[in-house]
Amino acid sequence: MRIKSDFFQTDPVSAARNLIGKRIVSQKSSGIIVETEAYAVKGDEAAHTFTRSSAREFVSKYSAGTAYVYLNYGMYWLTNVLTKGPKGNGFVLLRALEPENGIHLMRNRRNGGKIKDLCSGPGKLTIAMGMSGKDHGQSFTSPQSRFWFEESHNETGIVTDTRIGITRSANLPWRFLKKNNAFVSKKKAGESSSPAS
Repeated sequence: MRIKSDFFQTDPVSAARNLIGKRIVSQKSSGIIVETEAYAVKGDEAAHTFTRSSAREFVSKYSAGTAYVYLNYGMYWLTNVLTKGPKGNGFVLLRALEPENGIHLMRNRRNGGKIKDLCSGPGKLTIAMGMSGKDHGQSFTSPQSRFWFEESHNETGIVTDTRIGITRSANLPWRFLKKNNAFVSKKKAGESSSPAS
């Protein structure tokens, strides 16, 4: 069942946690979300909204469930989903997937590689799923969406950790991971990983 916009009508931390174990789908490929990060509009110096007026304008213009896709260091597109709720607005960065369907397409887009490495990072994930800056501002929850989220029966434990690759607000435990999963970009220190299927 497709996830509707009300799922994202909440704060980014809740949405980031709740997306673990859900599925992201395109018409030809899909994967289970195993790692996310939350970024808050207010009080979070690591969020784009802290330094970029364009990000603040995006939040005011678009509704919950919209894709916020940006180019990181001029190299890789990173995919986020906008959240808007009474406890605060923000973004959820999709950091890693466990590939499920269309793995041959993912390999083609990523020029080969081991299955556990296809989506083990936000830039890799976006490439493997065929997403790009063209998807910026598109809704994940519209019936016409090229990409959407689905509920899954993927039971999962969740581990929290600090976010990766930031220097501001770096102490916040806003990275969420599927427990003991081999497909995450970086496991929490001291955690084991189950073998990739």
